[in-house]
Amino acid sequence: MKRTIAMALLCSFLVSPLTLAAEMGRSELTAEGAQTAQKNTQDAQAKRIQQWVMIAQDHRQNDEKRADALRQLASYPNQNSLVAVARGLQDENPIVREAAVVGAEPYQFDHRWRLLSPLLTDSEANVRLTATTNLIRNYGEMDVGQKALMDPPSAELTSYLKGKKDLPSQLLLADVYRWHQEFDEAHEIYTALQEVDNRNPQIWLGLADNYRAQGDDLQANIVLDQAQKILPEEANMFYSQALTLVRLDEKKQAAEAIKKATELAPDNSYFWYLSGVLLEAFNVDDATTSFETAYEISGAPEQLYAVCDIYVRYNHLKTDSCLESLAKVAPEFVIDELKSKRG
Repeated sequence: MKRTIAMALLCSFLVSPLTLAAEMGRSELTAEGAQTAQKNTQDAQAKRIQQWVMIAQDHRQNDEKRADALRQLASYPNQNSLVAVARGLQDENPIVREAAVVGAEPYQFDHRWRLLSPLLTDSEANVRLTATTNLIRNYGEMDVGQKALMDPPSAELTSYLKGKKDLPSQLLLADVYRWHQEFDEAHEIYTALQEVDNRNPQIWLGLADNYRAQGDDLQANIVLDQAQKILPEEANMFYSQALTLVRLDEKKQAAEAIKKATELAPDNSYFWYLSGVLLEAFNVDDATTSFETAYEISGAPEQLYAVCDIYVRYNHLKTDSCLESLAKVAPEFVIDELKSKRG
């Protein structure tokens, strides 16, 4: 729990742009060549993001180009991106407003609610429907007042999707029912869609999550076992199963499931991070390697924190150099908190 809190605090104090991804790693990530290559990659990415931020807010650009820039920013959340998205949501052109809703996708629910709830009554149907789709997935987190505001646009979205017979629309309808806690309706559609396409991973994941949302993790795990036999190369099946097994208090099996996910998707830094979390109870060396790999892939400060955290707690030889690197992007109290864990 303390680790989670400290990492959340760290994410609130990030230095941007980050250019430290090559400073730590499993072996030779401190080498000058690796550091230079990583810095060049990050600099190029930062430049692209800034260009999209500028295009999104430049009214001299045509609306389609501005909309595309806002959609691109959904993959790169930061303060500048958020400013561009917030302004786009107030644009007079509905194409830009709808794209800004997409750009708001990665932000926390509280932020998205403040930004998007006014659009639930937008004059343009496409904007209303897109905003509703964005927010409805957090229905379970809403208070009574928010749910009251959400129910009418949710009904509109459901009615719209019922009129669409293509598979993506029907899958979204099932998801909307699930998010809105209409589990029987969701189950009926998921199982019907399995008859149409039983190799679509999103159908299996949605069905498993429908059981999870009702607290039936045993049945969710059965669904994921079935799915893995049909889709043995689908990493998300094993990731979802790892989370399910954690809830079932089957930590060893969960660690094995997430290890399989990392093998199928070796470039997914979050899978490696979760692998580190789950492996620590069974093999500290393997857990350490997983955390290092996660940071090597992403360069994200919160994953550097995870590396330093396990280094400190097990007296790793690279502890001091890790803390030195982390101190460049984290506030002093985060470093002090880690140092207090020294054995």
